[in-house]
Amino acid sequence: MCVFAPSLFTTVTIEAGADEFADIHFHLGGQGFWVARMVRELGQRPILCAPAGGEAGDVMRGLVASTGLDFSAVRVAASPAYVHDRRQGERVVVATGRPSSLSRHELDDLFGKTLRHALGAKVCVITGRPSGDELAPDFYRRLGVDLSAAGVRTVADFHGEEMEAYLSGGRLDVLKVSDEDLAADGVDVEDGRALWKEIDRLHEMGAEAVVVSQGSRGSLAAFDGTRLRAVAPEFEVVDHMGAGDSMTAALAVGIIRGLSVAELLQLACAAGAANVTRHGLGSSQADLVERLAALVTVEEIEA
Repeated sequence: MCVFAPSLFTTVTIEAGADEFADIHFHLGGQGFWVARMVRELGQRPILCAPAGGEAGDVMRGLVASTGLDFSAVRVAASPAYVHDRRQGERVVVATGRPSSLSRHELDDLFGKTLRHALGAKVCVITGRPSGDELAPDFYRRLGVDLSAAGVRTVADFHGEEMEAYLSGGRLDVLKVSDEDLAADGVDVEDGRALWKEIDRLHEMGAEAVVVSQGSRGSLAAFDGTRLRAVAPEFEVVDHMGAGDSMTAALAVGIIRGLSVAELLQLACAAGAANVTRHGLGSSQADLVERLAALVTVEEIEA
């Protein structure tokens, strides 16, 4: 599986220790990494395509190697990094490093590597831009055109300009998006009619299936004209971040497994539910996800 990540970052997290010394942890982060880690946990082999550069990029390469993931990196001037303080329990951002803007040649390398690995993969997962990333939306349009022309099966987790750009150029097998992201795009997600109208619009634009995650309220989905609601057991939330990325990974894995629509949604919602029980994003154990899948209810909704 090919996983396209426009930006990965290195995090330094400070946590309370047992004495006067703090516990300091170094982690790799970013939507693409969290998706890839969950994909691997569920038994598939992902390869990350992303830029990496500067001192933070050197640390990033080492962290990727330590996880055992395949990494097809494009060398750039600098990668972003964050320092987080969790000594009081909540995540507080202490400092943020600015990523570099990609040059024309770096953009060409990133596009070429992504296309090459996508053509050799069973599925390509496309993730969105983090806040502040300067990658032009037209990059996504080109991906949509070329991946569709090559018949690559695709799963995407993005919204806003990149979603609109991608769908203006090509199609998606599955588009996964959160209600929070749709709300940021101006959709009244509390109005059921408005939400389903947006889902129908995305389908008409080229998303063969659309899955909208709604946190503890479950997920809505549209597959081949059928409307569905999937609800997983509601666990105590340790960290909600990364739940949607785990869902995206499970959707891609489910496509490779050839699961039915109901089984696909069960696996995705189980992965999201398992993620919130851990501090490590996209790191839930596969056996837990598989057991939880049996507890996810999927029902059809009348239009």
